Amino acid sequence: MNKFFQFNELVELGKIFMDCEAYLIALEHFDKALELSYLPINKNRIFELFKNRGNINAHLLRYNEAIIDYSKAIRIEPNNIDLYIFRAIAYELSHQDQLAYKDYKFAHFLNPNCGIARHMINYLQKKLKN
Repeated sequence: MNKFFQFNELVELGKIFMDCEAYLIALEHFDKALELSYLPINKNRIFELFKNRGNINAHLLRYNEAIIDYSKAIRIEPNNIDLYIFRAIAYELSHQDQLAYKDYKFAHFLNPNCGIARHMINYLQKKLKN
């Protein structure tokens, strides 16, 4: 089977399993797809893969793995505000408030109208002072 076809098939199956809430099976498919990422794959597909894996890991309470995946996705799309919010939440839930604060601040920099970023900045400022 063509490796590009196999990569895309694994990603799409992973997304289907993710939508069905079969998270561990989805992760298996995403991990197998990543093994083929040495191919010259479209960076948007790799981004999608890391973002989805991060979301699954966060859902499974694997915050450190989620942070790693979100960080890899951020390297591909450094101005994606959602990724900074997702990673900030994972940082906060893993008791890394300083790093969460930093990501919320950057999300707010990217979009000053982002209410959640503004709210969480205020919340974490108070929390970090105590």
